[in-house]
Amino acid sequence: MRLEKFDTSVSYKGLKTFDCGNEMINSFVKKSLKKRVKKHFSQAYVLLENDTFIGFYTLDTFSIARDTFDKEDRPSSLPPVVSVVKLGMLGVDKKIQGQGVGKRLLRDAMLKVVHISEVAGCTGLYLLAEVEAIEFYTKLGFKPLREDTPLPMFLHIETIMNSMNATDYLMKSSANKERLLKSIEQLDKSKGT
Repeated sequence: MRLEKFDTSVSYKGLKTFDCGNEMINSFVKKSLKKRVKKHFSQAYVLLENDTFIGFYTLDTFSIARDTFDKEDRPSSLPPVVSVVKLGMLGVDKKIQGQGVGKRLLRDAMLKVVHISEVAGCTGLYLLAEVEAIEFYTKLGFKPLREDTPLPMFLHIETIMNSMNATDYLMKSSANKERLLKSIEQLDKSKGT
């Protein structure tokens, strides 16, 4: 299995027959995923097995009102409008559900949220959970923001960082950036620019 950024120029095998058991998500994959990414409304990441589309998730920039948080659970010093990353959709093919693939996708999304918080700032990861997914997200630390359907849930950036040893990720990310910058400098020197 490999996870990669969704490429709108690629025709993914299995995308049109994708079935995660949720008709809304299935329809989104078949009719809207490519359009949303092409128009920069969302960024998507796809999980492929033998070049077949078996899972995905989307991330969107988003904001929520500070008053959305319960006073008891509200992180301190929030501005009136709180920037977050929204997990718009996440789906795993029915044939491989129950094998930890959804957690793997969510972990990758969390790593991206950590990176976003490093370069632009964000308070955490927000999502709207369908009834059948609430238990999955609750087990992973998401907290409901208010009673509604679908259920708005939130995972604070500090919780994400603490739960996945994100400092190691950031250090690796910084080291990779340094190597990339050095490679670019050497390339520029070799071209005489």
